[in-house]
Amino acid sequence: MSEIDDKSHIINTNAKTQEDLLATAKKFYEQGKYEQAIKIYSDLLIYSMDSDLYVKIGNCFEKMDKVTTATEYWKKAIDVDPMNSTAFINLGNYHYKKKEVEKAISYWMASLLSMPEEPTSNLNLAVAYTLKGYSTEAFIYYERYLKFAQDKTSSKYISVKTKMDKNKKLGNDYLKLGVQYQNCGDNKSALKCYVRALSYCPIYSKIHLNLGSIYYADKNYAESVKHWTNAFYLDPNYPKIINNLAISYDLLQEFDYAYCYYARYSKYLVGQPEELEKVTTRCHKIKPILNANPYLVSNHLDKANKAFSECRYIEALNEYRNYMILAPEEQHNYMDLTQKIEKYLAPDKCIIESCLQKGKQLMDQEKDIQNAKQYFARVMVLANKDTREYIEAKGRLSLCMQVS
Repeated sequence: MSEIDDKSHIINTNAKTQEDLLATAKKFYEQGKYEQAIKIYSDLLIYSMDSDLYVKIGNCFEKMDKVTTATEYWKKAIDVDPMNSTAFINLGNYHYKKKEVEKAISYWMASLLSMPEEPTSNLNLAVAYTLKGYSTEAFIYYERYLKFAQDKTSSKYISVKTKMDKNKKLGNDYLKLGVQYQNCGDNKSALKCYVRALSYCPIYSKIHLNLGSIYYADKNYAESVKHWTNAFYLDPNYPKIINNLAISYDLLQEFDYAYCYYARYSKYLVGQPEELEKVTTRCHKIKPILNANPYLVSNHLDKANKAFSECRYIEALNEYRNYMILAPEEQHNYMDLTQKIEKYLAPDKCIIESCLQKGKQLMDQEKDIQNAKQYFARVMVLANKDTREYIEAKGRLSLCMQVS
């Protein structure tokens, strides 16, 4: 049985509720009677174009070792509901088994757009990025897995948490030791400590910032921009890092990057007219060089596309933005893509905003306290505890509990 086109088995839905049929199909699935389960799910599709039904049919075909057919149904599920996280997860798993890691990552990232708290996708991404040797991304998704894992007694959770706790402690210890050496003027020892710190915990922007400072003092500007760029990826709103990058690239005579970071830095100079004038003047001097060498501009688009294809989304986003700074007339062509990448990298943000808005509407306008609670509760799962959104959701949920 390769596809669903036989309608002779249609069940009279007047005899049973859809819940009964789903329960029966689930029982068939658990018993290994996949063809019988498929028949029921396909009947239900006649009455309801439910994307979850396509997922279930695909799961049945997967169990029957008809994986190609299974993927067709998972893709149909996405056609019906582009936010069906389970379908994306299944497709990611399929491509990962085929050693198509980039495709797997892209599907798992897509699954987080609707369910950023889904632990399986976050763990899968951590493992995939580890396999590709991208330690920063891997660390980020291991942390997300630990945050959202529901079973905190499982051997997998305990194993990951134990290793992550150890790595963060060692990373922090070596960072502190490096700072002590650097403050004493022993940059050589500090450098060794920072390198060790990074090997354990690559997501501390301060390590990259301090490493960049040591290399800059030694006039090794190539290494300084390497580490300051990593610091910028982790902390993109820190003006000092942005200014450091602009100056270092300028000294390296990589004027395209210098221009991009000067442009970024200028946005932080409101109320500093003298500094703003200096930066603006430097940009005006660099611009003719860029105009005379258009490859310096197009090179950023090439780098962005390559990074995107390799699932290095943080770098891709930065390079697309560089390209749009250097070629503002192209912004409309890449705005949607950069917004897509932003959602990939921070899927929680949109969900938090949406849930908070919906929860307040239900609570204040519709007086539906019971349903409002679930939205505030979800915000508290997704948001960090020190954020405005978490604090507001916590306060709202407390009021809901008092009313109900």
